[in-house]
Amino acid sequence: MRRSTRTLLFSTLHAELTSKGVQRREALRASGKSAIHGGGSERVRRTAAIFVALCTLVLLVPLGGCVQYRQFNTAPSEYLSTLELPSDVDVGVDLAVIEFDEFGMFWDRDQLEVALSRIAERNAESTRGIGVFLYVHGWQNNADPARTENDLARFRLALQDLATDFSQRADTTPDHIVGVYIGWRGATTRLPLMNVMTFWDRRRAAERVAGSNLREAFGRITYASKEHPDSKVLITGHSMGGMIIGLTLGPTIEPLLMAHGELGFRSPTDGVHLLNPALDAMATVQLVDLMKRRGVVAELRYADGRVEPAPGPVLVSITSEADWVTKDAYRLGQWVDRLSIDKRPLNMDGWPSQSELASHATGHLPFLASHRAFIREGEVVIEPIPGAWNDTPYWIVSVSSEIGKDHGDINNARFNEVREQLLFKNRIYDTRVQTWLRTTQ
Repeated sequence: MRRSTRTLLFSTLHAELTSKGVQRREALRASGKSAIHGGGSERVRRTAAIFVALCTLVLLVPLGGCVQYRQFNTAPSEYLSTLELPSDVDVGVDLAVIEFDEFGMFWDRDQLEVALSRIAERNAESTRGIGVFLYVHGWQNNADPARTENDLARFRLALQDLATDFSQRADTTPDHIVGVYIGWRGATTRLPLMNVMTFWDRRRAAERVAGSNLREAFGRITYASKEHPDSKVLITGHSMGGMIIGLTLGPTIEPLLMAHGELGFRSPTDGVHLLNPALDAMATVQLVDLMKRRGVVAELRYADGRVEPAPGPVLVSITSEADWVTKDAYRLGQWVDRLSIDKRPLNMDGWPSQSELASHATGHLPFLASHRAFIREGEVVIEPIPGAWNDTPYWIVSVSSEIGKDHGDINNARFNEVREQLLFKNRIYDTRVQTWLRTTQ
């Protein structure tokens, strides 16, 4: 619906409720009639006019800004494609799209199957291993290929840039890239004001997406990728996409840690990056606590038999202190949403209460923070927080407003520098190195 139409409707309503209403009441008082009895028919007509205008507004808003509830990529050529690259780039790129509905079910399971087939095919062809990059978008996004400014378009460009970079580095990086884009209904309307009000509704939808079908997709994709001993997997999610990943991977990693113990296991993912995630601290603290109690460590294991402690995280949440969406709006929504749930203090030294854990996003609770990133003399610096409770391979990094100015500011040079530093700490692009996790207690 165009702005002029909305303005006209609101102007009509305002006139009915103010100036004309005042004039009518004065006329009734002058004649000695009551507004109820003396002007009954006029009141009915006025009420009917207001009702019609409101109904018109309610009907026009969805027609003007509603995002259709449907699968966006229906043909095999839409949900699996090979991207075009310059002739001097010798690292190929495939892009697969897998879509989930409001209840976290596959729109079409064939999307997963063809992605797995392509990963197996590229692994069989590879000499150095392939790179599988899985991305889960967030709020106000979806998998619509027709939109040129959404996360799907940006993901496509990022894969092409990465292929160019790998081509220049030659023999230590993957010789092919498979990008997997996880789509869900993060956007329900395009109207500027109404889309802000969808945050809590879409957050509940995101929680449903983090279910059995997505766990199956994550598990099968990561294990199919690691069929080649030198292939690498990186999973990234923004906003509610970060929350979806956090809620999905926790139940996957926990049983692996308990099953393999001190012997350890090759991590299904070489890195997980959650960018300004709308993930509540309650979910995160339980996984971090398990890692602390079991003394979980990350290791880099080389093809020549060397083993060394991983200097960087396997999982990392990166949140800007200026992200008001996950700091203020999120906290208010969580407080309202969980008013009816009883909470208790946690009688553990230094721990926040359940109320604090339930109302804070992961990146905005100081108790969980392990590192901070800021600008020093024009350079991006990442430092551990002295005495931090969280000393596990799951880093919670708080970045300054100079690095990220708001919730969506995750593609600028400084924010990317934070990510690059974290990636290179664990040699994630080096196919000669494997990432392992094991317990020490």
